[in-house]
Order: sequence, then C-alpha cells, then structure tokens
Amino acid sequence: MNQYESIFICKPDLPSEKVANLTEKVKSIITESTGTINAANEWGKRRLAYSIAGCQEGIYVFFDFTAPSEAVNKVETFYKISEEIIRFISVRKESRMKKKPQRKPKDSREPKKEDSRNAPENKVARTE
Repeated sequence: MNQYESIFICKPDLPSEKVANLTEKVKSIITESTGTINAANEWGKRRLAYSIAGCQEGIYVFFDFTAPSEAVNKVETFYKISEEIIRFISVRKESRMKKKPQRKPKDSREPKKEDSRNAPENKVARTE
C-alpha cells in the first residue's frame, strides 16, 4: 500500500453539515478499501488563486492516508460525480526508502582518461 495526500475544494456557500458529510463519505471509501487515514483536516474557507466555477473562495479539506491504488480511484470518482466539489487533487507520497540515488550527469567537457598503455607509470625505464 502507498501513502497518499488528497485535497478537495467545496463551494463556499456549502453548509458545514454538508462538508462534514462529504468528509465522512471520503473516509468511508478509504476504510472500505482496507486503507487507513493518518490525518483528515478541514482547512476552512480560503480565497482561490483564480475563479473556479464562478467562485472566488472555497472550503478546503485535506486527507493524508495509506491505501491501495484502487481506493484512490474510487475517491477521485466520488470527487468527480459530487456537484459540491469544484476542484481536487490526489498525489502519492514517495517513500524515503524507495528513493533511488541520483546519478551525476556525464559532463562532455571532462578530460579523457589517458590510455593505460601510454601512461608514464607503465613505461619501463632503460638503464644501460
């Protein structure tokens, strides 16, 4: 199972009971899919960066959860069919254990290594 973060934005004129119902519905979708919820926070009404569906403000709700990918698909399907939700985003958090080390890009300006056959340490000095 992977860790995810999901945020949805509701219409600003939505009653707090309706926002709570949407939050509970998302929680139930996650838990029914054998997921666990680490955090669920309502951030409240905030001003949007730009107008969405004629709204200048929105009610933000944040989730941090661990679940299989099917649960995320179900949650996003719920977001899409819900008329009260005007925007959403879900992202997978990368595990620190799974990160691959970044390789240094090759620089074409690096000097080429000398041929070992012509290297000075491999030449035998003649003494007569």
